[in-house]
Amino acid sequence: MKRAPLPGVDLGLYLRAVPLLARNPSIIVIPLLMAVIGVLAGMLFSGGMTPFSAPTMGIASLILFLLQLFGLGAACVIADDAWRHGRASFDRGWSETQRRGGDILFAALGVGLVISLGQYVATILGALIALVLQAAIALFLLWAIPAAAVGGVPGGAALQVSVDRVRANFPSAAIAVIVSLVLVYYVVPLVDSLLVAWLVPYVAGYATLSVSLLYALLSAIAYGYVALVLTKTYTDASFTRRW
Repeated sequence: MKRAPLPGVDLGLYLRAVPLLARNPSIIVIPLLMAVIGVLAGMLFSGGMTPFSAPTMGIASLILFLLQLFGLGAACVIADDAWRHGRASFDRGWSETQRRGGDILFAALGVGLVISLGQYVATILGALIALVLQAAIALFLLWAIPAAAVGGVPGGAALQVSVDRVRANFPSAAIAVIVSLVLVYYVVPLVDSLLVAWLVPYVAGYATLSVSLLYALLSAIAYGYVALVLTKTYTDASFTRRW
């Protein structure tokens, strides 16, 4: 039996993802939990410097990064359910996340190691090459977490699968990575700064915590949208169109 042709670039999914996220707020629950843990951990490790501060902060940063990607993986699982059925079940999604948790974390560890290696190489090669290298890493590892979360791919193979899918579906991957990076690193900080300017006078006694939790909430919403985008683009790149 001949396999159906793979779908091309679907720009409409970026609009459809907005109401889908609004109907399924459970997508942001795990990313929000991971973001709050990050806020609390940041407050815990922000004390005075000691001889052990640098390695401790390095380990803490790695753990928080893995938790962040685990939250993205959990969001991808629930997002896949949302794309399939319109309404996602958090209980069903959490059960599946627990089943795939080891593969998600293993893929997250691989992504973290590649990013760390890329940052080290970038410090040697200069700013321009560093920017190109970081962009390439973000692009070709774009679908590593969705591959482990919803693609049935073992965590150790998720990075290679992502690279293969991106090479075969470059336009779709390029648009997805641009939208995701702009949303997380530009739109969220901009919206956060506008809201903080309005919020701070009302929470003067708890400004630091309130601002941090606001950023955690905005980040979780952004990660929920990114999870919808990455899940849909990955499954469209890997399988025949199902929705």
